[in-house]
Amino acid sequence: IICQNLILFLGICFLTFEWMANSEAFLPENTKKCIDKLNDHYTKEDDSLYDGHPIFLKKLEHLTKNTEKSEQKLLMRIILDAYNRIFTQMKNEAQDVSVQNQLNNVKDNLNKMKEHYFPDKNDLNKYAIEVLALKESDPLVQRKALFEVERVYNEAANLAQNHRRRRQAKGSRRLRP
Repeated sequence: IICQNLILFLGICFLTFEWMANSEAFLPENTKKCIDKLNDHYTKEDDSLYDGHPIFLKKLEHLTKNTEKSEQKLLMRIILDAYNRIFTQMKNEAQDVSVQNQLNNVKDNLNKMKEHYFPDKNDLNKYAIEVLALKESDPLVQRKALFEVERVYNEAANLAQNHRRRRQAKGSRRLRP
């Protein structure tokens, strides 16, 4: 568990630093110091835990090139929620009070960021989590999916068609003198 937590923690650090480099966001100095101290603390426990592969950064990089801003914001909110759960777990496992306080500091700043810049799409977020939690091996889920697939397919086709029309409309506006 500590191994997974360290990997996840380092992921947030890389995410934070990458995000700072690519935006006008400002990481408060005290939070940066907390992250540095937490990195030192968890690296001392076992520096072999980080395997050099980020958790979210590659996906974010790919998605920022291939998705619309509203989708990126929803994904960022989901990721920030994941970090909140990760840091809560780490805080619960930490025995050192200063480590707990530092984790609280980082969590608080991430939550402020989330609430300020990524408005709550709670219903959509909750629904996405429910969909991802479906048990594909459950016969009832399988039957319901089969029953609904035609309508869902048609809805997806409509969305794709609308997206294509918007792209074409944007392109034709650029071509006008």
